[in-house]
Amino acid sequence: MEDKLTTYLNKSFGSVYNVDTRKVSVKIHSEEDLNTLKINDIVVFNGNNDDEKLIGIITRVSKKLVDVEDSSDDMEVMNPQISDNIAVVSLVGTFYQKYLKEKNVFRRAINTYPEINSEVFCANHKALSIIMNSLTLKSGVDNNLKIGTFASNKEVPAILDGNRFFQRHAAIVGSTGSGKSFTVANILEKVKNLPYSNAIVFDLHGEYNKLSYAKHLKIGSGTDGIHIPLWFFNYEEIHSLFIESSESTSANQRATVIEFILKKKKEYIEHHMEGYSSEVVTADTPIPFSIKDLSEYLNHKNTEEIETGEIYSSGAKKGEAKTKQGTNYGKLTNLINRLQTKIDDKKYSFVFTDNEFQRVEYLNEFINVLLDNKEKRVKVIDLSEVPSDILPIIIGIVTRLINDVLFWMSPNDEETRHPITLICDEAHIYMSKDTSKMKSVEKKSLEIFESIAKEGRKYGIGLVIISQRPSELNNTLVSQCNNIVSLKITNDRDKAAVANMLTDSLVGLVDLLPNLDVGECIVVGDAIMLPSKILLDKPDEIPRSSTIDFWDKWINNEKTVFDIDDAIKNMINQFR
Repeated sequence: MEDKLTTYLNKSFGSVYNVDTRKVSVKIHSEEDLNTLKINDIVVFNGNNDDEKLIGIITRVSKKLVDVEDSSDDMEVMNPQISDNIAVVSLVGTFYQKYLKEKNVFRRAINTYPEINSEVFCANHKALSIIMNSLTLKSGVDNNLKIGTFASNKEVPAILDGNRFFQRHAAIVGSTGSGKSFTVANILEKVKNLPYSNAIVFDLHGEYNKLSYAKHLKIGSGTDGIHIPLWFFNYEEIHSLFIESSESTSANQRATVIEFILKKKKEYIEHHMEGYSSEVVTADTPIPFSIKDLSEYLNHKNTEEIETGEIYSSGAKKGEAKTKQGTNYGKLTNLINRLQTKIDDKKYSFVFTDNEFQRVEYLNEFINVLLDNKEKRVKVIDLSEVPSDILPIIIGIVTRLINDVLFWMSPNDEETRHPITLICDEAHIYMSKDTSKMKSVEKKSLEIFESIAKEGRKYGIGLVIISQRPSELNNTLVSQCNNIVSLKITNDRDKAAVANMLTDSLVGLVDLLPNLDVGECIVVGDAIMLPSKILLDKPDEIPRSSTIDFWDKWINNEKTVFDIDDAIKNMINQFR
């Protein structure tokens, strides 16, 4: 016998006495019923017919004392023992046991409203399972992304629609220590079990670099680090590194650098890339050039003297050609010094070094490492050693290259691009709301993420944005995240930011955020049938926490390091 939602709606706990477009007030039948209700319980109202049910979430339960006059013995005695027990419910959608040719369909639309005095039912675990189990593919293949269980009923698994979660983007937010890394690891473990999954984690603090199932890629100057050579940068990104726009000679600097880059890129194609035309090359085309040659070229231009066509007729220089200072004579000194500083600084050697990466084949190898999912389907890019001043630029370059490669793939009408998701840790650092203090190149990097947020699903790129400061996240990006996983938040500004992500009928959920424990979250969005408080599954592998237990370390000093000599040596040598 097929399960029907009506089968499990046996006992009414109250009746409707007030309805508006967002809220329904329910008068609770008895004290016993009152004691069983909890905030966030799922309740069911009758619709227009047996196959239609309205679904709501309890947002408030109250006991209101009512004064009643008792005229016994001609004395007016106030009896405050009679009360009205009230529950306030936010309507969230409609469940259809039959909808056109489909069965068990949940839709967020509210087309009808409960009638006054109609009965209200609390969804027990079987009823809740029927509602949530509508998250399956039409083919019957299980499409659920199980992340935990419902706090209101731990017997019912909390499931997300994997398609909607990644293609419509998601934000995972919460205060420091609330369990964001815990949540990400939970999701990654589900992702890595899929045979063709593909995910990249931007790991700013090395929290995920011990996950056994992930491929670990460290950007840095060490022998095991991957390089982002300068020729990966487009001209705007190069300009931001060592050309100072405020200088009076900046125009000369830009012109000289771009002249060199175009010349060398054309030469490289002509000598090393048969089948390619040098005519299509721009300063943004990812073609190798030598940083050493660039430095020598700038020094040459800075001291260049040009023959005038005349010769000295007398004196010590008799017979020698006369010269004059070149156009850029003495105007590139500051540029040369800035470039040389970067070249000499080991922290930047993964960018400013001529080595085996100065060949066009390296671009193919680099992209293959990022997008290949045959060996390990989750890739963690460790950015902990990238200097903070170029961190947004490096993340932007990696993201731009992924976006460009997928954009230029040309599947035919019957094919689609293989999708990949970018999991962006500490996103407020490089996806900031405040652009007034950003360099132009950082704004360009931000525009790449905005483009992915708006159109990424067409080209198979999803975003999962992770931040402890949702109030500082870029508004465009946040508005495109149709799924919100919010852990504990206590800051009023951040709570207000989360509230802005929600529809008006769900804003009341924000009041729960300060009281969430580690491993508890509120999930709202297209990927889940009903906005819910969820107890997250514990991942098999917990990311390495960057939080140090001060008190415990002060007591036992176990596995702590306090070697100043070694620290200073590492600081000078710039390795650890």
